Amino acid sequence: KRRREIYLPMVREFEHIGIPYCYRCAHDCTDGCRNCGLRYAAELERAIEAANGSAAAFIFEPVSGATLGAVVPPDGYLQKIAEICRQHGVLLIADEVMTGMGRTGRNFAVEHWGVAPDILISAKGLSSGYAPLGAVIANKKVVDAVANGSGAFLHGFTYNSHPVSVAAGHAVFAYMRKRNLIQAADSTRTDSAGHTLARNLETLSDLNSVGDVRGIGLLWGVEFVADKKSKQPFPEGMNFAASVASAAAERGVLVYPMQGCVDGNSGDHLLIAPPAVITPEEIAWAVQHLREAVQEVNA
Repeated sequence: KRRREIYLPMVREFEHIGIPYCYRCAHDCTDGCRNCGLRYAAELERAIEAANGSAAAFIFEPVSGATLGAVVPPDGYLQKIAEICRQHGVLLIADEVMTGMGRTGRNFAVEHWGVAPDILISAKGLSSGYAPLGAVIANKKVVDAVANGSGAFLHGFTYNSHPVSVAAGHAVFAYMRKRNLIQAADSTRTDSAGHTLARNLETLSDLNSVGDVRGIGLLWGVEFVADKKSKQPFPEGMNFAASVASAAAERGVLVYPMQGCVDGNSGDHLLIAPPAVITPEEIAWAVQHLREAVQEVNA
């Protein structure tokens, strides 16, 4: 919320909908959140209908990134979202800047749910951060609409097709294939770094201030609470996650602290996204030091 507010005087606001967030779900989650996922999807249909034909596209992250902390949608949610968009002629745009390029154990996170968006956005892991590189991938329907219309997409960027960045991306693809890094991130494979990270992070659940540990592949979130039973967040001014991140950094562990997962302002969590080349020993070492950092801040 705070990230967006500073830009509001300059940009137009669009309709937003809720997403399944099983730890703090407003609906019935006794069936593994499938029913609540469909109820959240229904919000999209209502928003599209209220737009009276002016809705062009729906933009979503398959797995939430920094702002909510690796919340994984229940099965059925994204499939229903895709169905609603098809029925209403609304483009489905997947933001896979953070979740793509093998981060969740698939080329792109949408593959976990068999969803094929009309447009997919990729960056970050596309060049592994060695050079600025992003990509817009569109399906035949979108490409044909452009080709049969103006014949060109007139949108420029000074460094389009920059040879150094493209070379970095090409090298990353080759390395990922050679080292099977997508399989290494797959947390369903017992011999993977993703699985080892999941098992180690889940041990943090015994800490009094840890309310939820969630994620998929090599993208995980740890949410902190002042009271486990009520899920009461820490006071906003305490900035608990940032304090934990600082204590962890002093121990040599870098994590991504965020606030706002509860209501846009309060709610502390960490995003944890190590590289696929991380070893089991490094994972155990990092999680142990993260545990010590949480204990220090909560002492």
